[in-house]
Amino acid sequence: MEGLLSDTISEDMILQGLNDLVYNNYSDLYFLYSGRVLESQGVSFTHALISRFPSSEALQTYYDFAIPDIVEKMRPWLKNEYCVDFTAEMDESMLELNIDNDFVTYVIFIKVSLNVSDSDVVKAMDAFNALIDVGYAVQLTSGENMYFLELYRTMSHGFVAYFSSEADLAAWKNDTIVAEVIDGIILPLADSYAVASVKPFAGNSGVTNSVD
Repeated sequence: MEGLLSDTISEDMILQGLNDLVYNNYSDLYFLYSGRVLESQGVSFTHALISRFPSSEALQTYYDFAIPDIVEKMRPWLKNEYCVDFTAEMDESMLELNIDNDFVTYVIFIKVSLNVSDSDVVKAMDAFNALIDVGYAVQLTSGENMYFLELYRTMSHGFVAYFSSEADLAAWKNDTIVAEVIDGIILPLADSYAVASVKPFAGNSGVTNSVD
């Protein structure tokens, strides 16, 4: 939504509208936030939406009933869109995240090449998840796209890392072990890829935190 970068009134309306989805009667989720992309690779992005749901059924309900109204407002600005919805097994204590203005999320989407084996993809996800041992990150998740919507068949897998600050993200990215996993294991699997880091949009109402 490149045009929003020069129209802050419309940007505020759309991003706050996305953040307010946590209050929608059809939204059953652990957290959700939208924001501007700090930097991107592979594909140029301007904005992102990050969310987590307790089940695939809750996500489907959100797609069917919660988000359509704000999507109509986004549509005139939306030039391109990528999404990866995946499941991840997590301890209950890790399901919610404390998202404030300093929070940063780092996302890697890849479209796995046809000649790549399933075992190589699993190894890549395991290697990414193991990067939690490096430190800096609050949490890491990864998985295969469930393709809830046909238009989201562009990318096949997602890798997501959450950080308390931009400084922690920078330190993590500069670590040699992290570089070896991302550049040496994950990206070589891809026909195409998209990488983006995003901060929450505070707007006039503050950042929306996770909800029960």
